This record gives sequence, C-alpha cells and structure tokens, in this order.
Amino acid sequence: MTDNPRLRTRNLIAYGVGDLYGGGSFFLISTFAMFYLVNVVGLSPVLAGLIPGLGKIWDALSDPLMGYISDNTKSRHGRRRVFFLIAVLPVAISFFLIWLPVRLDTQLWTFLYYFFAYLFFYTVSTMTMVPYSALSAEMTLDFRERNRLSGTRMIFSILASLLAGVLAQPIINAFDDPGRGHMAVGLVFGLLFAVPWIFVFLGTWELPRSDAGETKPMGMFRNFGSIFANRTFRLHIGMYICAYASMDVLMSWFKFYVIDYLGRGDIVHLGLGAIVLTELAVLPLYVMLANRRGHGRAYLVGLIIWGCATLIMGIQHPGSPSYLVILNCVLVGAGMSAGVVIPWTVLPFVTDVDELITARKRAGTYAGAMTLIRKLIQGAFVLPLLGLLLRGIGYVVPTAQQIASKTTVQQSDATLALIKAFFIITPLVLITLGLLFASRFRISPSTHGILMREIERLRVGGRKEDVDTETRRVCEELTGHRYETLYRQV
Repeated sequence: MTDNPRLRTRNLIAYGVGDLYGGGSFFLISTFAMFYLVNVVGLSPVLAGLIPGLGKIWDALSDPLMGYISDNTKSRHGRRRVFFLIAVLPVAISFFLIWLPVRLDTQLWTFLYYFFAYLFFYTVSTMTMVPYSALSAEMTLDFRERNRLSGTRMIFSILASLLAGVLAQPIINAFDDPGRGHMAVGLVFGLLFAVPWIFVFLGTWELPRSDAGETKPMGMFRNFGSIFANRTFRLHIGMYICAYASMDVLMSWFKFYVIDYLGRGDIVHLGLGAIVLTELAVLPLYVMLANRRGHGRAYLVGLIIWGCATLIMGIQHPGSPSYLVILNCVLVGAGMSAGVVIPWTVLPFVTDVDELITARKRAGTYAGAMTLIRKLIQGAFVLPLLGLLLRGIGYVVPTAQQIASKTTVQQSDATLALIKAFFIITPLVLITLGLLFASRFRISPSTHGILMREIERLRVGGRKEDVDTETRRVCEELTGHRYETLYRQV
C-alpha cells in the first residue's frame, strides 16, 4: 500500500481553510439571498426564487463534468490542486457580483442580471469545490486521518458560517442604504473566500495514482452512471440530501420566521450566531463518535437532537423571550452539526467501496455526483418552492419607499401561520427520512479496515477463492454485489 506522508497540523489547516468558501458563501446565499432579492432589490418572490434555483441546476449539471475533468487532468501540480490557483481571482469577483445592488428598469432586466451573475458564481464554485472535495481521499488512506481532514474542513466551514451569521447583518446595518450594505458584504467576504486557496495549494498534496487504467474520454456518462451501483453510496446520498435539504429549508426561511413571524429582527444575527457557533463547538464530538462507533451512529445521534430542537422551535411565538429563542437555536446547532459534517467525512470511504467494485480511484466523480444530486434538489425544489410558497401564502413584498426606509411590512395572520408551518414541518420530514437511511449505513472503523485489507490483497494478485467468510460478508454488505463480481473495471 502507498506510504502516506505525515499529516501535520499545518497541513490540516491548509486543507481546511478551503471550506471557508464552501461553508461561508453558501450560508450567506441560503440565509440572505432570498430576503435580499425580495426586500432590497425588489424582485417578486417567484423570480427571486428562480435566480439561485436555476443557478443551482446549472451548478448541479456541471458538477459531474468537473469531477470527470479533475479525475483525468494531468499537470505538474496534480489533477486536483491546479484548479485552486486558477480560481483565486474568479472566486472574489463572482461572489461580489451577486451582491451588487442592481435595480434596472423592469423586473425582467433585473432578473437577467442576477441570473447570469449566479451562473458565473456557481461555475466558479464547481471548478473549485469538486476537486477540493475529492482531495481528502487522495491525501491519505488512513481512516482516522481522513476523518481529521474532513473534520478540520468542517470546522472552517462552520467558522465561515459563524462569521457570516455574526458579521453580515451588522455590516448591512452600518449603511443607510441596505443595497450598499449588501455590496460591502460581497466585497469583504469575497476576499475572505478567495485568498485561502493559495494556502490550500501550498499545504496539500496528492498520493501517486494506482489505477489500473484511465477512463476513456467517451466514457463520461457510463463512468457517472456506474457509481449508483454502489450500495453504500446510495445510502450516503440519502443521508446527505436529507440533512442538507433540511438545513437549506431552515436557513432560507430563518429570516422570514424570525423577522416576520416572531417580529424579532433585532436577534437575527444572534440566532444565526448561536446555531453556527454550537455547530462548531460540538463538531469534534461527532468526529470522535464516528471514529469509535461509525458514521451512521454519529449521524443518528445528531439528527435526533436536531428533530427535537425543531419541534421545540414550533412552540415559540411572538411573545417568546429572546433568550429562549437563542437557546433553541443552540439546540438546533447541536444537532445540525452532525448533518453537516458526517456526509462529508463519509465521502472518502465511499470511494474506497467503489475501488473494491471497479478497481479504480474515482474520488472526483463521486464528489461531483454528491454535489450534483443535492444541488438538483435544492435548485429544482427548495429555492424555487420558497418563492412560490411566499407568493401562494400572500407574502407582501415591500415597496421601493419601504425598502429605502427599512420599513418591515406587516403580514397577515394567515401568512405568518403558514411561514411557521413550513419552517417547522419540512425539516422534520427530511430529518425523519435521513434517520431511515442512516439506520442501514454500515461503514465503521472495523468494516473499513476489512475493506482496505481486501483491496490491497486483490491489488497484489490475491485470489478471490481465498477470501474468508467474514470478509466476504462485509464486502457484499458494503457494495451490494456478490463477492465474485467485485474488483472489475467498469
């Protein structure tokens, strides 16, 4: 087996800082974009929901292509790391443009500006994040070291969310014009997201490739479709979609729930800060639990806490004390942390299962597929549905004068009740489905050890006829295939 370079603290940090971009940018979009487009730019809720939604669909469709490209890239800097240098300047520019307050003569022209701005942003994020997500599988083969890499990445992701949650609203409030406030957010955070990629490039590496062969150029679609034959991947995708879609819904509705339903716009930043700070604080506990008991167990514990916190959020009302709302947000963050970190810590191990099936290393393809599926759900369902629901429940969009004076529009009682209902019920349904997927997930330190030993035995020419009973059982359970069909190129 390939010798692993020793992972030092500086390497963990260098890898982790890349997700300042992934965590921070998507937190700001999920939490602020819809409210910004409706209440600052003045777009209709339907058009506002379509902009990031269509951008997400484009982002999703480009992910497997980028995974395929990075799997087959040849450069003196490796097949993943070269993209980090290319993306530095585009990351800053593309993020700034989506927060530039553009109010053109008609709704259509304003819509078109933000539509193309989001297309640019999501193209850049795909070019950067797909190779980045694949990198942890190729820096080390060790179970715990991979979890350390993914855990460090999630720490920086949540730290970025914390900074965004705590600083974005005060930056906006510092300006008389909320449009200029959002533009300042785009500038400050665009630079914060761009510069770290230099350190990611300098502080990481890629292990030498051990593939038996290379994917043929015309095999992209077959290459992508074949990954769904991996049973562990199918369960992993279910866990990932449920956790992240639930988070998307909660964060997209959060400002509407707190500002409009609770009437507490003054604590938005405190509530967001409480969620992400708690996510960050408890994340190491979930990594430790995954190392000892497996990823499925850690995910189950977190989502049970998250579900209970969501139920408690449902009993909050406009008269609830601020400290109770914030404590409720703390509990949400304590559970959400597992939903955020566990799917990404699982990804390198899913690619190991694939190697047992195909005799290939396809981390880029899996990273692309992972983000594609979530983004399709988010782009085709979560964000457009939010806009349609706001319109359907009679949400009143502020006038230009109300936007300029920062006046909060009073919504009807029926509209407020429905905002609360969607804010609570949708995440609960998704959390329940996530628990069902996790209950069948079987990767653990012991099963992964068996898997890797068998891959190494077959790689050096071991006979399938010599496999022992326990190894056969574990391999079949993880892959979903008869043992005799494993370790064959697709």
